Amino acid sequence: MPVLFTKRTYESVLILLLIALVITFFNRAEYYDEAWFAEQSFWLIRDGRVRSELFRDYNGWEKSIYVFHKLFIYAGALIMSVTGVTVAASKVVSILFGLLGGYLLWLYGKRYSLEHQWLSLFLYLGCGTLIRYISVNRPETMCMALGLASYLALDPPKQSRSNPVMAGMLAGLAALTHLNGLIYLIAGTSWLFIKIDWKSAFVFVIAGSLTLSIYGLDALLDGNVALLLQQFFNDPATQENLHFSDKLAVLADYHQIFFHSQNEAALSVLFILCAITFRKRISLSQPVLLYTLLILSSFWLLTKSDTDIYFLLFVPWLAIITAHWLVTYLPDQPVLQRRASRILLYLYALVSLIQLREVIVENQTVPNTEDRNALLASYMPATNTKVIAPLAFFFGQMDNYKIRGLTYYYLLERENKEIPLSTFFKTAKEDNVKYIISDYGQNASYNIPSDAPVQIGNYKRIFQDRWNSIYARQ
Repeated sequence: MPVLFTKRTYESVLILLLIALVITFFNRAEYYDEAWFAEQSFWLIRDGRVRSELFRDYNGWEKSIYVFHKLFIYAGALIMSVTGVTVAASKVVSILFGLLGGYLLWLYGKRYSLEHQWLSLFLYLGCGTLIRYISVNRPETMCMALGLASYLALDPPKQSRSNPVMAGMLAGLAALTHLNGLIYLIAGTSWLFIKIDWKSAFVFVIAGSLTLSIYGLDALLDGNVALLLQQFFNDPATQENLHFSDKLAVLADYHQIFFHSQNEAALSVLFILCAITFRKRISLSQPVLLYTLLILSSFWLLTKSDTDIYFLLFVPWLAIITAHWLVTYLPDQPVLQRRASRILLYLYALVSLIQLREVIVENQTVPNTEDRNALLASYMPATNTKVIAPLAFFFGQMDNYKIRGLTYYYLLERENKEIPLSTFFKTAKEDNVKYIISDYGQNASYNIPSDAPVQIGNYKRIFQDRWNSIYARQ
């Protein structure tokens, strides 16, 4: 007997949710750093090594990049070597692993009940953060799915034994995808030590460490381990973990990952309310709860940022536990609490609908990246010349121009001090840059505002609309 909704209700809602999610994949608006990851895969396909022209002269990246989301970039290169380097192709890996996460969630739920499977899958696919980021060319969904696969190997159905070797390898692959995946190595080791024995934990550590050691293989083969270390300590993404005051600020703001917006808060609040309501029946002897607390605490110590996309690393476990608590403990609760639970799930569905609508509206209102780039290029007839542009100009134009990213100058400003427009344009002239495209400081770009002068130094504005302006050297 279903506790919350009928089987037909669950099936209907999930089918509609999945259809709506697939609709959001079409003409998906680009996230600001997708081109950066696509470029890494592009040069891996083209030159056999990961490097960057968008960030030439920054951190040695124009020669080789050794600190990057390795397994994710390799997977993207594999896909795009077949499909070509396009915006749509760059999103395939994230989509596939986002859906794989839902499948693994379904497999795990078989140990409980059919309603648990339906409800946990609804909480997962209906999470606004997943809806927002599942079709974005970033490594979080891949990292999360591999972490979940690692946990399933640790905590299989009762008739099976834990497989520390497989779990360790999968956790190592998660860390190869994104170094945040180290939380699955830390949590898995601790979980095995607590739940099974130190020998299993040791085997897990060895398997995971050997897998993760592939991270430095390219630098080792190139004889550039020193450059790998230099790039790691000078990478903009690692700076908050290298300075004590910055790290303390990140630790203090950790909660914001779970309440960044309604997308994260919906699942976080539901989880917390269930924990409060069923607190007398909850025990750390529940394996999945222990593991969840371990990854939450591990990430608190490791994280360098409280950005909302990192919430994805916890979504499957929050969905599993919340569904388990509701389906298992609600039948013994007063009728009022059951009704309240249904209302909360209706509100959760409402947040899902709002985010689905926002993504679809964004897809319709933001210009198609490749079409937009072609339009901008039509005002720039001198091909094979140097261009400073937003990272997204990479798509469809990397072979037509020598593109340098506006984000390069944004990073320089962050590290040093403000770069005046006059200095920026003077430097561009000295570097023989023919065209400069502005996106008005959006997308982590150096800001050339829309009300900047028509003529700046040797550059004159030849095009402008609400999205971009183009300056050409005279």
